[in-house]
Amino acid sequence: MKKVLLFIALLFFFGRLGQAQSLTVEYNIGHGSYQMSDMEDFLNRMELPVSNAQVTDNFPGYVTQDTRVGLEWSRHHAGVLFNYMNTAGKKGITDYSGSCNFELRNKGYKFGAFYRFRLVKEEISIFTFEPYIQLSTGVVLNKVHEANRLFIESVPTAGYLQEGHFSSKNFFAEPAFGIKFGLCRHVALNVNIAYEWDAVKQNLKSRYSDFKVDWSGYRAQAGLIFYLNLKK
Repeated sequence: MKKVLLFIALLFFFGRLGQAQSLTVEYNIGHGSYQMSDMEDFLNRMELPVSNAQVTDNFPGYVTQDTRVGLEWSRHHAGVLFNYMNTAGKKGITDYSGSCNFELRNKGYKFGAFYRFRLVKEEISIFTFEPYIQLSTGVVLNKVHEANRLFIESVPTAGYLQEGHFSSKNFFAEPAFGIKFGLCRHVALNVNIAYEWDAVKQNLKSRYSDFKVDWSGYRAQAGLIFYLNLKK
């Protein structure tokens, strides 16, 4: 976090002394799909003390949230990013006699930097149309919560809850194509599609097995960019 704050401070400094035209703050919300093949295999192999347990959640795609702070000059746009992702896998069974479930819940916190290059800028009345290509890269901090539960209705004391919390790191690269629609001088609508590739995945050791968290997958998002003009 200290490195991110230092980078933001440097953006302000060089933005004032250099050629930056605008300071930007943006927020995007979207949807991500996740590969998670290693964790899916682990969940399928997990043995529970019941014979008819089934996988009910298999790390589906879910909502992503993305925040970026940057500087824009000429056809260039660069800065820092923070992104939040989450998904879960669950195997078990629940009926009138009780429940038996094993759950893995993943949270991913992305920290990194991005660079955009504007391909063209078209003006339509008071609006602007700006397609761009983008590359983001950085680290994903993985937080995994593991919960193994057994509850028996007739003998509650025979049940148990075993939990564990684990962490690891991934390093990612994410190319994207997007379009900015300028609504006025200070606000633009942003939409893009991307693919995240987790090039390096750190091994994670849980109570039952070793596996790797893999957030690789497609991304689609939309949001708003707010501009603070540094030059008149």
